[in-house]
Amino acid sequence: MAQAVNKSKKRKIFKAFVFVGLVFVLSGMSLVVIDRYLFPKLVAVEWLSKYKIFKKATENVVVVNKTEQVTISEEQTISRYSNKSASSVVEILSFGKKREIKTSSGSAIGEPKIGSGIVVTADGLVATHKSALEDGASKYEVITADGGDYGAGIVLRDSFSEVILLKMEGAENLSTASFIAPEDIKVGAKVVAIGRGENNAQVVFKSGLVSNFAKSFSIGGPIALSEKLQGVYFADFEMNDGDSEGLIGSAVADYNGNVIGILGIRKVASSQQYYIVPVNYVDEIVDKFIEKGAVPRGALGVYYLLLAKENSLRLADGREIEKGALVYSPSGQQGLAVLSGSAAEKAGIRIMDVILSVNGEEVSSDRNLAYLVSKYKPGDEVSLKILREGKETEVKVVLQ
Repeated sequence: MAQAVNKSKKRKIFKAFVFVGLVFVLSGMSLVVIDRYLFPKLVAVEWLSKYKIFKKATENVVVVNKTEQVTISEEQTISRYSNKSASSVVEILSFGKKREIKTSSGSAIGEPKIGSGIVVTADGLVATHKSALEDGASKYEVITADGGDYGAGIVLRDSFSEVILLKMEGAENLSTASFIAPEDIKVGAKVVAIGRGENNAQVVFKSGLVSNFAKSFSIGGPIALSEKLQGVYFADFEMNDGDSEGLIGSAVADYNGNVIGILGIRKVASSQQYYIVPVNYVDEIVDKFIEKGAVPRGALGVYYLLLAKENSLRLADGREIEKGALVYSPSGQQGLAVLSGSAAEKAGIRIMDVILSVNGEEVSSDRNLAYLVSKYKPGDEVSLKILREGKETEVKVVLQ
């Protein structure tokens, strides 16, 4: 009898534990459901969200409606983001006698040089780089993204930036390039060079990063010239021997499809340096051509070194000059630093003079001498502040 009573008590105790356990489990599950699903839904209701209980309950909750695993390839990403620019990129064929091939019958077949360019006006104005075209070419053709084939002619050569404008014959309603604001170009940004150079003007891509803005780099050579653009962007495009065909003159765009500049090239001995002509120069050239039909630039005629902290000039009195343009030649010869017959020579500028300002605008790494001179026209008189043998003086120069 006693054993039966004990068994009955144990059974009741076990049932009580099971019941309590179920209550805890079900309560916990209910709280999870309320916390994760019900409260977020309720807090989304505008008139409920103002109550503290709902705010507190959802302070650290992120509502995810759907989760997917997505695999993105770099090639697809480039293509998707660059379509905005690719539609304005054209292939340029330039024909010249250098590339003619004689057949057995004595006739000549033209073998064109292939380059790229970007459409900058809907009626067919195209911007490209000098190196994209054949020197002395007698004929140009432009092939657009939709396969249109147009004759074209050069309407402007800007020797300062080496940007060339061509005009397509009979073109209208073309897609035009979208330019980024210069201040929005960031070192380290992902960019893609977009050209056309394959069969039937197919798109050619080359991706990379904007590695730096080279303030001292002059497109004229290792020593800066007052008539050549100084200050370009570099990108770490991996170029092989045959890659430049079709890419020179191409649009370099960010991953939003905005053009940051035009791809150019400078040959140094046996190697080639690729650089990006900044978009602000391209935009300026296009605007001036549309407005005036020309882009006149005055010439000073000096080679110089842009001074900075890294290559400051120490004077005899101990002063360090960290800004300005040092008139210079590695040979130390006056005639190789100041061009014969130039405006600078006529004004009496000498080798080792430091040009500190042009019409009151200070020469610096951000506003170099070439840039400041390029703002004026031939025949304009400008005032140069010169540092010569430790003393400052003003020199009047009539630009050529």
